[in-house]
Amino acid sequence: MSTPTLTFHGLQPGGPLPEPSPQMQVDYLIVGNSAAGVTAAEQIRRIDQTGSIAILGREPYPVYGRPLISYLIEGKTDLDHLYYKDSDFYDRNGIQLFVGEGSKAEALDPKNHVVTCANGAQITYGRCLLATGSVPFVPAIPGLESAENVHSFFTLDDAVGAWEDEREATRIAHEQGRSSRMVVIGAGLIGMKAAECLSGFVDQVVVYDRSPRILSAVLDDQGAQVMEGLLAQRGIQCRPGLSVDHAVTDPATGRVTAVVQTDGETLDCDVVMRCVGVRPDTALAEQAQIQVGRGILCGPDMATSVPGVYAAGDNTQVTDVITGAARPLALWPNAVRQGCIAGAHMASVHLADMGCPLDPAACSGVVDKGSFAVNAVDFFDINLLNAGLVNPSPEDGCIQVSGTSQDTYMKFVFRPADSCADDYVLVGFIALNRPDNAGLYASLIEQRVAVSLVGGMDAFKRVANGADPIANLDFQDGIRWDRTHKGYPADRDRLGWLAADASASVFGKEA
Repeated sequence: MSTPTLTFHGLQPGGPLPEPSPQMQVDYLIVGNSAAGVTAAEQIRRIDQTGSIAILGREPYPVYGRPLISYLIEGKTDLDHLYYKDSDFYDRNGIQLFVGEGSKAEALDPKNHVVTCANGAQITYGRCLLATGSVPFVPAIPGLESAENVHSFFTLDDAVGAWEDEREATRIAHEQGRSSRMVVIGAGLIGMKAAECLSGFVDQVVVYDRSPRILSAVLDDQGAQVMEGLLAQRGIQCRPGLSVDHAVTDPATGRVTAVVQTDGETLDCDVVMRCVGVRPDTALAEQAQIQVGRGILCGPDMATSVPGVYAAGDNTQVTDVITGAARPLALWPNAVRQGCIAGAHMASVHLADMGCPLDPAACSGVVDKGSFAVNAVDFFDINLLNAGLVNPSPEDGCIQVSGTSQDTYMKFVFRPADSCADDYVLVGFIALNRPDNAGLYASLIEQRVAVSLVGGMDAFKRVANGADPIANLDFQDGIRWDRTHKGYPADRDRLGWLAADASASVFGKEA
């Protein structure tokens, strides 16, 4: 496989990166050039065809699909298909794009509506969206701080840099007559995707995690055991319950040559991937004294505690509609959904301030009412889907039904239905190598459908133990309407007439 040539896809290849001029003024300033930011810009332009829009992005590329970087390294996709929008997206929508380190937003002055960039430029805005996403969480492990062969796996440049280093390290190891080894610190989704996609360029892969199981956020103990066995068959050795205490570095090369585990054992290695996790990037919000909890706090319209400033995406605190917990939700679909909500309200408020007439349906029902986690991921030929609450505590009062085989695992989690104490609703599932009907199971969670209406608990028990998926689900009329009319204007009744008391369903009209 040849080294990817990183191009700018709509920017001038090889030319200077576009940076903001010393003094600028725009109607809408979006800080962040990923899913939430570009979706907000699209929604703004849909409502306001003339307002000026600028996007600031730290990476030197137009928006790309970050979840796809592992597929790029594996050769399953290419750069043209990595980009999230076509090459003339920004020009077609009248969006000024500024990227690179000089375009990084360094300070936010909400009182004067000014953002200061790393190159000194000051941008005055009418409405500002913080779509700054997440940043890698980097634990303090002695010996890893400045070593040349220690990499993250978060951005496109991170992934390509790690891949190039690993190929060279393997070449050198083979010249020395030995095998090469990569160590991955962190067995979450990012760490395991790094292990998978880079395993084809190294002889051995060892993954550490302090948690007693791998993929602890999306699997339970039993599912993790099945996954660990499947990964071992594909050359990935997982060591849950262990991590790296410190690294041994060669002072002559500045490279890590071994890691010392938390149990004292030493393991030689050639490359280290540091993939412990991510946290919301709230630095700009905190500097501007915007209220922050486990992420930036927003109202249903994605407005923050400071007038004129909105937030959307991985940097926000989300209400889990299943558990009621307030936490970040670093998922691409959630960022798109929130970006759409924020953009609609930003444009509507701006146009109202300008005295412009506005379609009353522009923001009707477009509000954030919370969400829940839904994940779909592949590791080699292993597929894993999960949604909702998969590791309930005893206090949650849930019933769990599961079944396993050598290479599959299925689990359903139920909770008593609010409408009937004798009935239950599905609140979570894990489907490991059991993809059939996963979308329908997620819909059952979303719509809070009583299990008695879809075959009862026994039907799910049979599926968990290997029976064919539940077929011919007969949704009630109201649920069927919501499922088949997502995006239907919230101010219209079923015949299309304006309805003063029409309201959006929990998920259907907000994005």
